[in-house]
Amino acid sequence: MHALRWTSPASASLTPHRGGGSLLVLLAALVVLLPGCSVYDYLYGGPKTQSTGRRSDQDLLRSAEANIQSRRYDQARKDAQQLLNQYPESDLQAAARLAAGRAFYLEKKYDEAKAEFQRFLELYPQNDRVDEAHYYLGMSYFRQTDTPDRDQTFAKKALDEFNIILTQMPDSQFAGDAREKRLICRRKLAEHEMVVGQFYFDRDQYNAAAGRFTALLTEYPDTGVDDQALYYLGESLWRLEQRDAARRSFQRLVEEYSQSPLAQAAADRIDVVLVKTGAPPPKGPGFFSRMWQGMKESWSEFVDTVKEYKVFQ
Repeated sequence: MHALRWTSPASASLTPHRGGGSLLVLLAALVVLLPGCSVYDYLYGGPKTQSTGRRSDQDLLRSAEANIQSRRYDQARKDAQQLLNQYPESDLQAAARLAAGRAFYLEKKYDEAKAEFQRFLELYPQNDRVDEAHYYLGMSYFRQTDTPDRDQTFAKKALDEFNIILTQMPDSQFAGDAREKRLICRRKLAEHEMVVGQFYFDRDQYNAAAGRFTALLTEYPDTGVDDQALYYLGESLWRLEQRDAARRSFQRLVEEYSQSPLAQAAADRIDVVLVKTGAPPPKGPGFFSRMWQGMKESWSEFVDTVKEYKVFQ
């Protein structure tokens, strides 16, 4: 019978067992290799890899579009701007700038919207979405137009943008609405010329008045005020003793707009018998017509806003 011998844990740990040499070698190798890996960092509290939290350009653009749909325009602009700042070489730069512009436009910050769309057109003149930029640039001007008795610079600039779409990009999805807005712009510009021309006429400044009426008939024909322009042009020229030119204006009024309330006065000037044919011309600018036009434009703006969400969903 053998005697039992007690061995302390310390001495036992130093006593090699069968296969223990290989295990020690493996442990030593791990000690050398672990400091360079994340497992070591996790076990021993070393520096951990930190996530940068950087969002991709695709994610930022998706977020911007989603925020536009949800009417969170400020956040949409922030997403778009972050994409522009962090990914200067991204293929989505153009789309981000358009998103920022639309967010400004829908929030009725038209000056800021115009700056974004103009910048887009400068940077990407050959982009597939250049029609969109022209349309919203035109609409930003359109929303800032005033009544016919006020300056119509914005109406003229809006008209220029809509004309670009209709002449250079007639198949654009925005062409239909651009055509409708172009008619409104031309009418506003024609009425403005009429208002200014009458202002000069009432003050006996017939040269200035004739210039305005001539410009109206040349640049904005068929806008519903042609008969008035012809009559006042004829009267201005008549009082300037330019009778032949005045007769041509009155003759055209009598022949083309015989249903106009002004046709009889024109016929009397040139001693002809008025024969009324055709339909009466549209009424010219007046309080009720301007009020009705304003109501239509307000409704149009509401419809445009609804269309925005349908187009970009």
